[in-house]
Amino acid sequence: MARKKEKKTRAEPRMGWDATEVDESKVAEGLKRTEMDDGRVRLVDRDISTPVIETYDADTGELEGSILLKDGNREGLLALVKIMEDVNSELDHDGNIESINFKGKFSVENPSKNDRLWDIDLTLKNIESTNLKTNEIKIRELGTDPDTSVEAEDFLIKGQAKNLLLIKEYVNTLANADDVLNIRDIEDDLIRLKDKTAKAGSAVKKSKVELEEEEEEEDEEDEEEEEEDNDIYDVASGRSLQSFGISIDKENTVTFAIALRSLFEKPISNVKVVKNIPDEFTNASVRETTMGRGEVEGNKVIWRIEKLPPETTVLLKCTCSIMVTDITKRKTGVLEVTYEGSSSFAGGLAVDKYDAYTRNKFYVDAVERDEEPEIWDCKLVFENPSEFVIQLFNADVYSPDDETQKYVDIDPKDVPLLPAGAQWHSRKWRYESEEYPAFRKKLEFRVMPDFQTLVNGTIAISDVILEIASITGDMIYDITQVPTYKEKDVVATLKIVNNGSAPLDQVVITQQYFTNEFQPPKADEITMIWDKEELEVPSGAVNFDGSVFKLQLKDLRNSDTGMFKPDSTLEFRYPIHCVNPVQDATFESQLIYNANTFPISQELEFMPEVPIVEALHLRRKFRIGKEVVPIGDLGNYRIVLIVENIGTAPLQNLILMDKVPDSFEYGTYSEKPEITDEVGEDTLKWSIDLLSAGEKLEITYEINGLGEYSPSDAQLGL
Repeated sequence: MARKKEKKTRAEPRMGWDATEVDESKVAEGLKRTEMDDGRVRLVDRDISTPVIETYDADTGELEGSILLKDGNREGLLALVKIMEDVNSELDHDGNIESINFKGKFSVENPSKNDRLWDIDLTLKNIESTNLKTNEIKIRELGTDPDTSVEAEDFLIKGQAKNLLLIKEYVNTLANADDVLNIRDIEDDLIRLKDKTAKAGSAVKKSKVELEEEEEEEDEEDEEEEEEDNDIYDVASGRSLQSFGISIDKENTVTFAIALRSLFEKPISNVKVVKNIPDEFTNASVRETTMGRGEVEGNKVIWRIEKLPPETTVLLKCTCSIMVTDITKRKTGVLEVTYEGSSSFAGGLAVDKYDAYTRNKFYVDAVERDEEPEIWDCKLVFENPSEFVIQLFNADVYSPDDETQKYVDIDPKDVPLLPAGAQWHSRKWRYESEEYPAFRKKLEFRVMPDFQTLVNGTIAISDVILEIASITGDMIYDITQVPTYKEKDVVATLKIVNNGSAPLDQVVITQQYFTNEFQPPKADEITMIWDKEELEVPSGAVNFDGSVFKLQLKDLRNSDTGMFKPDSTLEFRYPIHCVNPVQDATFESQLIYNANTFPISQELEFMPEVPIVEALHLRRKFRIGKEVVPIGDLGNYRIVLIVENIGTAPLQNLILMDKVPDSFEYGTYSEKPEITDEVGEDTLKWSIDLLSAGEKLEITYEINGLGEYSPSDAQLGL
């Protein structure tokens, strides 16, 4: 009798394949692909010089049997199970998902032209994110011609979908952009996009009212997101990762940093990023790539990565130059990305279990010994006559008399995969019987599957607008000459105009070279006029340090006024206190207007021409006279008023007045006066703005006596 083999501990027998048996990154242990498209694989073994492969018990190490290859063939086909997905995503410049269009197809295919597949059972996992109705798929049979060899089902993603390839472009116009755009801070920012989702599917046409309501909601959300982004984007230097302002009439260098991070379970391949460069940009140059290669091809920067591992951030930096001579906003060019994935975009959709059968053959050889009648040498033979690779994962041969006795007992770990045409021969066992042996047999096998997940992805990323930042302005004093050894205020009027296309987040005015004789204003003496509306100067905006006076309006985007918008005007009025300046003292001041955008870009600077204030040692000398000249009829007189500057300094803001007696009428003026009653009678008043040194001015008018008039009354003057 044959020796009874020790019984193995084994789980309940079951058919097919499940995901716990084979790592999806391989077809199966011992196989490698030779042709991905049709699923053909080659059996890998240490010794390829022999057509026989010995197999051993995985638990005991004893020889279990051997595989006989047909003509040394180690190849075979795999049953194909494909998940094919097309994913088209559109993102805005900040990496937010604007749309995801998804189209999926699940197919089971028979690649053989000769052998059919039948009794195919599939169990899918992670179908919850799709519109697939069941995770169990049963196919009775697949034929060998194109009409019968494929079973396919389309599916879509339902609910929200994540973008599994994070990509974001950072645009920076600062001189130190290379330092600001470091991979550490970029990676921190990019990871924030991991949890952003969008409804998958095509856009739906909506009414004008619905669109307006959505725009209002989006504006509110954008404001909230912008506030959040401001906190997150700011790095230790206080600058944000991006800046969009460029200066007019100068060459600006713009740095672009493109960052990628894959959230797919497996590496993605054939990644191609195309950065379109608008015609106005010149001198495009790739500065750095942390993976793959980047090249300038015509008006495009093209970045190619053969394989991008999961959860790895990679970066490309490139620069361009641009010069603008007007304030028209400039676009930076869109990004286009294509890639191929081998793990499902649809929430990890995958195959959990697989069963399939094809043509097979098995038998028991029983040979009675020549010299020992009724002693039989027996062995089990399992043959794979098909084109497929087959795994014999269970083979039991029982004694016809005793069910507890097994002559053959193998499990999936004992027998390698059988390529097309191969046979597995068990080790021989001895059996004693007068009758022909009739053993009970139990065999389980499956056609090996090839699970292919093919994701073809495209991403379109919106470009950003470069704002043209520019300011201009002027400055005047109400007077430019002040007297020596006296206190006198000179009123300064400053004007700043945003003549660019970029709103400004900060405006700084610096006036310097103040002295003890020419002192700056106090905070409460400054008047601010914003677009013709007088506003209060913000608390803490005014600072005086040494000889420098500074007025700073910062963080305007978060103030009541908002940012300093294009075509807006700012005016400031304040006194310069002239305190007892000595003879020939001058105030030669320098004034600088600075401004910047948000995010911060290159700082703007404008220096208006500043007049010189002179302290003149002037002593006023003048002569005022009055002459009464009779004219015409009795009672008619011409009054001649004379004012003469007999000094060396000009006289400013002179007032000349003359009183007319009540008994006279007056008129016929050489210069029309202001008529007042400042001294209780009709008084004629003339204002003289300036009377230069040596200059003499005569003003005449006529009077006519009425009733009891006295000509001598007209002699009196003021």
